[in-house]
Amino acid sequence: MAASFSYGLAVSPYFAIRDVQIRAPDSALAKLALAGTEVPSGASTLLYPVQRIAEQLEDCPEIKQASVERALPGRLVVHIERRHPIAAIKTDKQWALVDEEGICVATTTALPGSLIHFYGLANDPLEPGEQLNGGELKLLSETLEGLKDCSATEGLVMDFTDRHLVQLYSPTGVLGKLGSPDNLRRKIMMFLAIMQQIEEKGRRAAYIDVRIMDQPVWKPRSES
Repeated sequence: MAASFSYGLAVSPYFAIRDVQIRAPDSALAKLALAGTEVPSGASTLLYPVQRIAEQLEDCPEIKQASVERALPGRLVVHIERRHPIAAIKTDKQWALVDEEGICVATTTALPGSLIHFYGLANDPLEPGEQLNGGELKLLSETLEGLKDCSATEGLVMDFTDRHLVQLYSPTGVLGKLGSPDNLRRKIMMFLAIMQQIEEKGRRAAYIDVRIMDQPVWKPRSES
């Protein structure tokens, strides 16, 4: 009898979901999340599986994480975290903007100036919501790990077009000759450290070659 009474109370109109609040970092994402939130009419705040809402929202490429809490008697509060692109990957005719997990957030035909640019990393075009394959994601992750202490990555270029001669171009125009992707993280860190040492001495490099890691070489930039 008590169980029947409790269930009857849970499905009563008093606990019906009447309001869904979206808490997001900006109004555009909040509107997107609200449009993607589907709750059956008359569903109970107590009984409805709110994880289903989170799963629906996380199918959106721009949403990294969604969580839902119940606010009795008839409200759900949805918390949204935006997925932020940190790299632009050139594919056939467009740029895929991806986050640190290699998930495509959006695509564009215009060169995105504020992100790290990758050439030759992905063989196939990426559509929003798609993820880099395992090998591509590994190269992206190792690159980001190598650059984690670099304060200026805007406009930095990584070129994987020739996998035997991976190259890096700093925002100031210094070429990094990295060679094969083996030890990629360490090579990037070594390149950055050598470049910093050179600049601290008031000099500028045309290129820094770290293909042979225990014998790095660099060429001064001509002042002419």
